[in-house]
Amino acid sequence: MGKSAKRNGRIEKVGSLVFEIFSDPEFLLIFTEYGYYFYPIVFVLGASFGSFYFNLAYRILVYHYSPMRKEFSGLARWKQILLSPSECENCSEKISGLRLIPIFGYFLSRGKCPHCGYQIPIIYPLGEISFGFLAILILELSGNPLVSLVFVLFTGHLLISVYTDAKYFSLDYENLIWIFFLGCILNLLINQKIPELNDVFVFFGFLGFFLAIYLFYPKGIGFGDVLFAPIFAFLAGHPWWLLFLNASYIPAVVFTVLLKKKGASIRETPIPMGVYFCLGLFCTMIAKLVFLKFGWEIGSDVDG
Repeated sequence: MGKSAKRNGRIEKVGSLVFEIFSDPEFLLIFTEYGYYFYPIVFVLGASFGSFYFNLAYRILVYHYSPMRKEFSGLARWKQILLSPSECENCSEKISGLRLIPIFGYFLSRGKCPHCGYQIPIIYPLGEISFGFLAILILELSGNPLVSLVFVLFTGHLLISVYTDAKYFSLDYENLIWIFFLGCILNLLINQKIPELNDVFVFFGFLGFFLAIYLFYPKGIGFGDVLFAPIFAFLAGHPWWLLFLNASYIPAVVFTVLLKKKGASIRETPIPMGVYFCLGLFCTMIAKLVFLKFGWEIGSDVDG
């Protein structure tokens, strides 16, 4: 047996051990009965991940889509994205000390850069707070800290797609790999089983439908939608793809009607469907956990 095979074997053993620990009934009972004692820690961790992902989404916009993308390439670009110190978006002055602490740092700075007076977007503290409460919500619904962690990471990568599509009508294919990977782990933790044949049928059904639209009406959707929609529908699974579809297109139509330019038709208004696909998948995953929490089943009487 080669070194690579041995190393892979050790990784699998470690992964199995971690999964067994976080799935142990006695371990989960602690979080089910005494979870509220852990809420402050969970909130801080969630807010910290929120800070990381909002910053990461901004940096991806800068180093992958703005003129600055020409200054770095390959590994140097990712090193700049992932490892460079936090800095002001306006004057590029490094942010240090207590101002780096999620939420608290914003109020300590009074919402402004201490060097140039740039007004820090309110989305940052609000996003950090949202991620903190999301982590608590998922822990409350699942009773499993591993589910909470994976869900927060999963949401962070959905956020990146929301940023790129809302700003540049572009969906990052590299990010899709992470969404798919984390989504599969999340489904495994929630459903306690691997995808079924019906889920595969959902994937190919969406792929065929969106590919046909792209080929015969290329102005209707982008190729990113052709890739993202089937994978998102696969992660939603059967019959949850119905909720995913409605939770994506209903807000898309509503917000397009409300935000379109006066006199413009919906067909003339570009729609960042990646944003709404992310929203739809996020809502679907939340719904899965709600049904799991209360023991509901699709098609059953929830009052019973």
